[in-house]
Amino acid sequence: MISSRRFPRVEAAFPVRVQEASGPPWEGKATDLSPFGVKVRGASIAPPAIVQLEFSLSPTDPAFSVLAVAVRSDPDGTAFAFVNLAKPDFLRLRQRVETLFLSRQLSLMVIENDRDAAGMLADYAEELGYAAVIMPNAEEALAYLAQDQPDAILLNLSLPGMSGLQFLQTLTQQGLRLPVVAISAASEPEAISSLKAGVLHFLRKPPDMEQLRLTLEMLELTSTKARLDTIEQAFRLAF
Repeated sequence: MISSRRFPRVEAAFPVRVQEASGPPWEGKATDLSPFGVKVRGASIAPPAIVQLEFSLSPTDPAFSVLAVAVRSDPDGTAFAFVNLAKPDFLRLRQRVETLFLSRQLSLMVIENDRDAAGMLADYAEELGYAAVIMPNAEEALAYLAQDQPDAILLNLSLPGMSGLQFLQTLTQQGLRLPVVAISAASEPEAISSLKAGVLHFLRKPPDMEQLRLTLEMLELTSTKARLDTIEQAFRLAF
């Protein structure tokens, strides 16, 4: 059964005023903000309708007034892409998104069938200020990854059912590039095989707590760099 722990949502919801081509304006909740678009929860607007969106990201920020086109209708709302956003507004949005994106918690998935060991790892990660979710086996971890993705994974190689090595192979086949740290009492050949399969680091089980702390800090740096690269790539595509 999937753990009751969940990653906290980092996409801050904020009010947005929506003006459609006909009818009075109405107010919704916006989330998933990027310099290129936003999702409005509860909106049911079929693509490619064009609307005017007005919103402010904080009480002290100047309001944005943006023309947007509906590009996707989801069960929880409508996704909009901004149209002809002025460069100064794009840069202002980018700066705000960077602040939110880079300041969020490192999220970890702990794949461990030993309840006590899993709880210890998740609790320790949360003591350090990170978010953690526990998966008892690789099959449930893959089901979760189809819906949401953490920043990194702590993986026991000796799992019931699908092994840790098979899980790594499946990640590669599905094109999921996530940093994985193996924490296992596996044999030396298995440890070498996991590193060849793409594991970022290997810790002997039970892990030394200082080594674990340093490993989590390494994962935080890796995650921050990945976020910066994502933002930079999006910026290059825009201009």
